Amino acid sequence: MKKLSWWAVVCTVVVAAVVAGCGSGSSNSSSASIRLANGTLTHPTLDLYVNAATTPSITDIAADTVSAYVATSSGVTTLQVADGGTNTALVTTVPTLTGNDHYILLAYESSGAVKLALLNEDYVAPTAGTAQLRIYDTAIDAGKVDVYVTDPSTDLSTVTAPTLSISPVALSSLVTYSPGTYRVRVTGYGNKNDLRLDIPSFTLASQQIGTVVLEPSTGGVLLNGATVIQQGAYAATRNTNTRVRLAAAVSALAKVAASATSPAGTVTIDGGSVAPAFGSYALVPSASALNISVNGNSVAAPATALVAGSDQTLLVYGAAAGATATLITDDNRLPTDATTVKLRLINGITGTTGSTGLLTLTANAALVASGIGPGLASGYTSVPGSVNPMTLKIRSSAAAGDYITDSSNTLAPKTVYTVLAGGDSDVPSTASNAPQLLVQ
Repeated sequence: MKKLSWWAVVCTVVVAAVVAGCGSGSSNSSSASIRLANGTLTHPTLDLYVNAATTPSITDIAADTVSAYVATSSGVTTLQVADGGTNTALVTTVPTLTGNDHYILLAYESSGAVKLALLNEDYVAPTAGTAQLRIYDTAIDAGKVDVYVTDPSTDLSTVTAPTLSISPVALSSLVTYSPGTYRVRVTGYGNKNDLRLDIPSFTLASQQIGTVVLEPSTGGVLLNGATVIQQGAYAATRNTNTRVRLAAAVSALAKVAASATSPAGTVTIDGGSVAPAFGSYALVPSASALNISVNGNSVAAPATALVAGSDQTLLVYGAAAGATATLITDDNRLPTDATTVKLRLINGITGTTGSTGLLTLTANAALVASGIGPGLASGYTSVPGSVNPMTLKIRSSAAAGDYITDSSNTLAPKTVYTVLAGGDSDVPSTASNAPQLLVQ
C-alpha cells in the first residue's frame, strides 16, 4: 500500500502533525501533478509559483475553489503562494514530490497568516463497495474537538459517542464506510451542545477516499470546513452561524434580555440578567434578527449585522429608559506566546452626558487600553499571564485617582479575556449599582 505524504507548513517551517512519508518519498525524472485550493479567509484569489519562477503556474484561484492540476518537477520543489496578480510570497514550502504522483496544496488562514498543507492524492483505493474518510484538523485555536459522522437525518442528541476526537494539528486514520451520503458535525470536546461546524451533506462513492478539513474561522472557535475527494471534487463549507454573548451594562440595576430570531426559530442569548452582567456565548444563525429588552421594554437592535463564523459581544448600555445596543467583534484566537494573555476593555459605563469620560485599563500596572469612550472596545493587548490574582485598575478622564480597582481575577496564560466596565458613573462607589468591572 502506498504511503500518504502530508505536510503541515507555516511559512517555511514544517510544523506538527507530520505523518508517514513526509519528505521521504522517492522521486524520478517524471513530473508530478499539483492543484491549489484556496481556503483562506481574507485572500480573494491566490497564485502558485514553482521553483522561484517569475510567472505563476496556477493563477487567480478564488476563495473556496480549487484549480486544475498542473505539471511540475519531481524531487525537492519550492512552492510559493501569493495573492493573485502579485509575486510576493505569502508562504513557502519545500516538499519532495514523487514523480507521476498527484497532490493538492491546501491554503488556509490561521492567526492572520496563510498556512499550507500538502496532501498526496495517490493513496490506494479501497475495495469495491466501500469508501474511506478521514479528518484533518488545522484549527489550532478551537482546541480538541469531537467529530460525528452520521446519516444526514440523525438527531445528534440521540448519538451516544463521537466518531472520533481530534486535536490540532492532526490527521486522523482512514475509516471505512459504505458508499452513501453522510453528515459531518464537529462539537467542542465532550460537549455535544457546543456545535462548531455542520457539513450537512458529503457523498462518498464506491472506492473513493475523502478528507474533511477543519479550518479556523474569523473568531477562532467556530470552524469552516472543506471536503476533498482524492483526485476529485473539492467543496468548501463556510460557517453560517455566529456566537453571541450579552454584555449588560445598563445603569440602575436594570434587567437586560436578548434573543435571536431566524427562519429556524428563536434562540435565547440571555433570558434576563441584572446589569452589569457578562453572559456566555449562544450559537445563532448569522442571518438572525436580534431582539433586546431592558426591564421588559424593547431596545433597538444594532445597525450592524451579525458576521458569520465570528464571535461577537452584544453590548447594551446607557440609562434603562434609553439604552443603546451595539455589536463588538471578539477575537478568541489564542495568544501566540503561551506565557501571555490577550486582554481588552469594553466601556459600558454610563451616566450624565459628558461625565463618563474616557477609560484607561492597566493589569498589574501594565497598560492595556487608554482613551476608550462609552460603548467602545479597545484592541487586544498581550500581557503576562499568572496563576495568581491580577490587579486590574480602571481610570477615567472625568475622575481623579483610580476609578475601579479589582484584584479578584486570575488570568491564566494562553487565554483571551475581556474586561467589561459597567454601571452608573454618577453613583457613589459605596452603592450597589456603582461602576464595577467584570472579566470573561
